[in-house]
Amino acid sequence: MTVPASRSTSDPRAAVQLYERNVEISAAAWVVISDIEIVLRNIVADSMTAHHAATRSSVNYRWYDDPTWFVTGQKWFTSETLRSIATAMSRVGDPGPTGAPRPPEGRVVAELTLGFWRYLLVSRYEHSLWNPSIRSSFHGLSHLSGSDSRKAVYSAVERLNYLRNRVAHHEPIYEPFTIPGHPGGPIDARQTLTNAIEMISWANPAAAQWIERRSTLTRAGRWRHLGHSARDIARPSL
Repeated sequence: MTVPASRSTSDPRAAVQLYERNVEISAAAWVVISDIEIVLRNIVADSMTAHHAATRSSVNYRWYDDPTWFVTGQKWFTSETLRSIATAMSRVGDPGPTGAPRPPEGRVVAELTLGFWRYLLVSRYEHSLWNPSIRSSFHGLSHLSGSDSRKAVYSAVERLNYLRNRVAHHEPIYEPFTIPGHPGGPIDARQTLTNAIEMISWANPAAAQWIERRSTLTRAGRWRHLGHSARDIARPSL
């Protein structure tokens, strides 16, 4: 974590305490992020599997390696998406539709990053993937149009992805942070996690409740103990 010079040089002990507090918050955040990521990828992957089975009857192909999905026809997946899929298949030894035996689909799904699932929610896939496949899984947004429902889910996932990367790179999350070029404004860790849990509830209320029970950061009392203490430490005594 990079501690601003104005804080670290004026009181080195306070800087270390701030670092320790940020690590504590990040560790707690990681539990919630992990839970949300796993549930989200299963929601999207299951939606894609069901849609593929309904559209393509061939048992030799899966949604991520069926050439008619992205070579002929609608060309749904971008080259970047295809590279991510190829890398995931290689890591688990999936030979593709022409080889056997193949590992379970879930092993490939587990190798794909949160960024991969996030990009399946962008506007370019609204009519090819979101509306015919993924949208129906988020039944809690059935009152919204296809475009508005996709935007709601994408917004929550995008900010969660930024927070995830921030934690993974040991950067400060004890206070709101900004992403250069991102128009959505500062990202607050607690609010981001709260919104992401709500996003999961639109598809799986039981899973959202489970994640909330495990979270120590989306409950106000615990966050006050961690976050506000961190802000106090951030003000070295003169």
